[in-house]
Amino acid sequence: MTHSIRQLNGVASERHEERRRFRWALAGLAAVFTTIALVACGGSESNPVAPTTPAAPPAPRVIQQGTFTLRAPEDDGYFFGLATIPDGGAGRWEATVDWGSEANTLWMWVAEGACSADQFANEACPFDAACPCRFAIRSETATPKPRVLTIPSAAGGTRTLIIMNLGPREETGQYRVTLTGANTATTVGAQTASIAPVSTARKTRLPGK
Repeated sequence: MTHSIRQLNGVASERHEERRRFRWALAGLAAVFTTIALVACGGSESNPVAPTTPAAPPAPRVIQQGTFTLRAPEDDGYFFGLATIPDGGAGRWEATVDWGSEANTLWMWVAEGACSADQFANEACPFDAACPCRFAIRSETATPKPRVLTIPSAAGGTRTLIIMNLGPREETGQYRVTLTGANTATTVGAQTASIAPVSTARKTRLPGK
Protein backbone atom coordinates (compact mmCIF):
# COMPACT_ATOMS: atom_id res chain seq x y z
CA MET A 1 0.00 0.00 0.00
CA THR A 2 2.77 2.36 0.88
CA HIS A 3 4.57 1.56 -2.36
CA SER A 4 1.45 2.38 -4.44
CA ILE A 5 1.06 5.72 -2.71
CA ARG A 6 4.63 6.59 -3.51
CA GLN A 7 4.06 5.75 -7.18
CA LEU A 8 0.96 7.95 -7.31
CA ASN A 9 2.82 10.81 -5.67
CA GLY A 10 5.64 10.44 -8.21
CA VAL A 11 3.25 10.54 -11.16
CA ALA A 12 1.50 13.60 -9.74
CA SER A 13 4.83 15.34 -9.27
CA GLU A 14 5.88 14.64 -12.88
CA ARG A 15 2.58 15.99 -14.20
CA HIS A 16 2.95 19.13 -12.09
CA GLU A 17 6.45 19.67 -13.54
CA GLU A 18 5.17 19.18 -17.10
CA ARG A 19 2.40 21.77 -16.55
CA ARG A 20 4.94 24.20 -15.08
CA ARG A 21 7.24 23.81 -18.15
CA PHE A 22 4.29 24.23 -20.51
CA ARG A 23 3.29 27.53 -18.81
CA TRP A 24 6.87 28.81 -19.12
CA ALA A 25 6.92 27.91 -22.84
CA LEU A 26 3.65 29.79 -23.44
CA ALA A 27 4.99 32.82 -21.60
CA GLY A 28 8.15 32.78 -23.71
CA LEU A 29 6.18 32.63 -26.99
CA ALA A 30 3.96 35.50 -25.87
CA ALA A 31 7.03 37.63 -25.11
CA VAL A 32 8.51 36.89 -28.55
CA PHE A 33 5.29 37.85 -30.39
CA THR A 34 4.96 41.06 -28.32
CA THR A 35 8.53 42.09 -29.21
CA ILE A 36 7.92 41.48 -32.93
CA ALA A 37 4.72 43.54 -32.85
CA LEU A 38 6.44 46.44 -31.09
CA VAL A 39 9.34 46.45 -33.56
CA ALA A 40 6.95 46.40 -36.52
CA CYS A 41 4.88 49.26 -35.14
CA GLY A 42 7.96 51.25 -34.22
CA GLY A 43 9.39 50.88 -37.76
CA SER A 44 6.16 52.07 -39.30
CA GLU A 45 6.06 55.21 -37.17
CA SER A 46 9.73 56.19 -37.42
CA ASN A 47 10.17 55.52 -41.17
CA PRO A 48 7.05 56.77 -42.97
CA VAL A 49 7.13 56.41 -46.77
CA ALA A 50 6.32 59.75 -48.36
CA PRO A 51 4.82 59.81 -51.87
CA THR A 52 7.16 61.16 -54.56
CA THR A 53 6.04 64.06 -56.73
CA PRO A 54 7.79 64.51 -60.09
CA ALA A 55 9.41 67.89 -60.59
CA ALA A 56 7.55 70.21 -62.94
CA PRO A 57 9.42 71.05 -66.16
CA PRO A 58 10.68 74.64 -66.42
CA ALA A 59 8.32 77.07 -68.13
CA PRO A 60 9.40 78.85 -71.34
CA ARG A 61 10.55 82.42 -70.88
CA VAL A 62 9.74 84.99 -73.57
CA ILE A 63 12.96 86.83 -74.35
CA GLN A 64 11.87 88.95 -77.31
CA GLN A 65 8.88 89.62 -79.54
CA GLY A 66 7.84 92.10 -82.19
CA THR A 67 6.04 92.76 -85.45
CA PHE A 68 7.15 93.21 -89.07
CA THR A 69 5.86 94.48 -92.40
CA LEU A 70 7.54 93.33 -95.61
CA ARG A 71 6.75 94.79 -99.01
CA ALA A 72 5.72 92.61 -101.94
CA PRO A 73 8.56 91.31 -104.15
CA GLU A 74 9.71 93.50 -107.04
CA ASP A 75 11.16 92.54 -110.40
CA ASP A 76 14.72 92.88 -109.14
CA GLY A 77 14.51 91.72 -105.54
CA TYR A 78 12.81 90.57 -102.36
CA PHE A 79 12.35 92.32 -99.03
CA PHE A 80 13.53 90.82 -95.78
CA GLY A 81 13.61 91.78 -92.10
CA LEU A 82 16.09 91.15 -89.29
CA ALA A 83 15.69 91.04 -85.51
CA THR A 84 18.79 90.81 -83.31
CA ILE A 85 18.06 88.74 -80.18
CA PRO A 86 20.62 88.77 -77.33
CA ASP A 87 20.22 86.57 -74.23
CA GLY A 88 22.72 84.93 -71.90
CA GLY A 89 20.59 81.92 -70.99
CA ALA A 90 21.15 78.40 -72.31
CA GLY A 91 18.47 75.85 -73.19
CA ARG A 92 15.80 75.24 -75.81
CA TRP A 93 15.70 78.35 -78.02
CA GLU A 94 12.52 78.67 -80.08
CA ALA A 95 11.23 81.32 -82.50
CA THR A 96 7.60 81.32 -83.66
CA VAL A 97 6.71 83.41 -86.72
CA ASP A 98 3.19 84.00 -87.97
CA TRP A 99 1.75 86.19 -90.72
CA GLY A 100 -1.58 87.17 -92.25
CA SER A 101 -2.04 85.58 -95.67
CA GLU A 102 -1.63 81.88 -96.39
CA ALA A 103 -1.16 82.85 -100.05
CA ASN A 104 2.21 84.43 -99.23
CA THR A 105 5.39 82.38 -98.89
CA LEU A 106 7.85 83.39 -96.17
CA TRP A 107 11.31 81.94 -95.72
CA MET A 108 13.29 82.40 -92.53
CA TRP A 109 16.68 81.75 -90.97
CA VAL A 110 18.35 81.98 -87.56
CA ALA A 111 21.99 83.07 -87.65
CA GLU A 112 24.48 82.71 -84.82
CA GLY A 113 25.74 86.11 -83.68
CA ALA A 114 24.70 89.42 -85.18
CA CYS A 115 24.02 89.21 -88.92
CA SER A 116 23.54 92.64 -90.51
CA ALA A 117 21.29 93.56 -93.44
CA ASP A 118 24.36 94.24 -95.60
CA GLN A 119 25.80 90.82 -94.78
CA PHE A 120 22.61 88.96 -95.62
CA ALA A 121 22.17 91.02 -98.81
CA ASN A 122 25.50 89.59 -99.98
CA GLU A 123 25.17 87.52 -103.17
CA ALA A 124 26.55 84.47 -101.32
CA CYS A 125 23.65 84.45 -98.84
CA PRO A 126 21.83 82.35 -97.94
CA PHE A 127 22.98 79.33 -100.00
CA ASP A 128 26.72 79.75 -100.57
CA ALA A 129 29.32 78.73 -97.99
CA ALA A 130 30.94 82.15 -98.45
CA CYS A 131 27.90 83.81 -96.81
CA PRO A 132 29.16 85.85 -93.83
CA CYS A 133 26.11 84.88 -91.75
CA ARG A 134 26.44 81.55 -89.90
CA PHE A 135 23.03 79.88 -89.95
CA ALA A 136 22.04 77.64 -87.03
CA ILE A 137 18.66 76.72 -88.52
CA ARG A 138 16.79 77.56 -91.73
CA SER A 139 13.29 77.08 -93.15
CA GLU A 140 13.02 77.54 -96.92
CA THR A 141 9.51 76.18 -97.44
CA ALA A 142 6.01 77.59 -97.98
CA THR A 143 4.50 75.75 -94.99
CA PRO A 144 3.65 75.36 -92.18
CA LYS A 145 2.03 78.54 -90.90
CA PRO A 146 2.84 79.60 -88.25
CA ARG A 147 6.48 78.56 -88.48
CA VAL A 148 8.54 77.37 -85.50
CA LEU A 149 12.34 77.33 -85.59
CA THR A 150 13.99 75.43 -82.72
CA ILE A 151 17.54 75.06 -81.45
CA PRO A 152 17.21 72.24 -78.84
CA SER A 153 20.42 72.89 -76.87
CA ALA A 154 21.38 76.49 -77.50
CA ALA A 155 24.21 78.20 -75.67
CA GLY A 156 23.76 81.70 -74.35
CA GLY A 157 24.54 84.54 -76.75
CA THR A 158 23.20 86.68 -79.58
CA ARG A 159 21.22 85.34 -82.55
CA THR A 160 19.58 86.99 -85.55
CA LEU A 161 16.14 86.06 -86.85
CA ILE A 162 15.77 86.76 -90.59
CA ILE A 163 12.40 86.69 -92.40
CA MET A 164 12.01 87.08 -96.18
CA ASN A 165 8.77 87.66 -98.09
CA LEU A 166 8.64 85.76 -101.38
CA GLY A 167 5.15 87.10 -102.00
CA PRO A 168 3.18 87.49 -104.05
CA ARG A 169 1.79 90.32 -101.87
CA GLU A 170 2.89 92.57 -99.03
CA GLU A 171 2.87 90.84 -95.67
CA THR A 172 2.52 91.80 -92.00
CA GLY A 173 3.25 89.43 -89.14
CA GLN A 174 4.76 88.92 -85.72
CA TYR A 175 7.49 86.87 -84.08
CA ARG A 176 8.02 85.55 -80.55
CA VAL A 177 11.21 84.02 -79.15
CA THR A 178 11.28 81.87 -76.00
CA LEU A 179 13.95 80.08 -74.01
CA THR A 180 13.39 76.97 -71.88
CA GLY A 181 16.15 75.74 -69.59
CA ALA A 182 17.25 75.08 -66.04
CA ASN A 183 18.17 78.73 -65.52
CA THR A 184 14.99 80.21 -67.03
CA ALA A 185 12.84 80.22 -63.90
CA THR A 186 9.98 82.68 -64.17
CA THR A 187 10.63 85.85 -62.20
CA VAL A 188 9.12 89.31 -62.23
CA GLY A 189 11.95 90.51 -64.45
CA ALA A 190 11.64 87.56 -66.83
CA GLN A 191 7.96 88.29 -67.41
CA THR A 192 8.81 91.46 -69.32
CA ALA A 193 10.17 90.48 -72.74
CA SER A 194 11.87 93.07 -74.89
CA ILE A 195 9.82 94.27 -77.86
CA ALA A 196 12.04 94.93 -80.84
CA PRO A 197 10.96 96.03 -84.32
CA VAL A 198 12.32 94.26 -87.37
CA SER A 199 14.63 96.29 -89.59
CA THR A 200 13.91 95.75 -93.30
CA ALA A 201 16.10 95.71 -96.39
CA ARG A 202 15.99 94.52 -100.02
CA LYS A 203 17.89 91.67 -101.60
CA THR A 204 18.41 90.94 -105.28
CA ARG A 205 16.71 87.87 -106.63
CA LEU A 206 17.71 84.51 -105.23
CA PRO A 207 19.23 81.81 -107.45
CA GLY A 208 16.45 79.91 -109.17
CA LYS A 209 13.88 82.61 -108.42
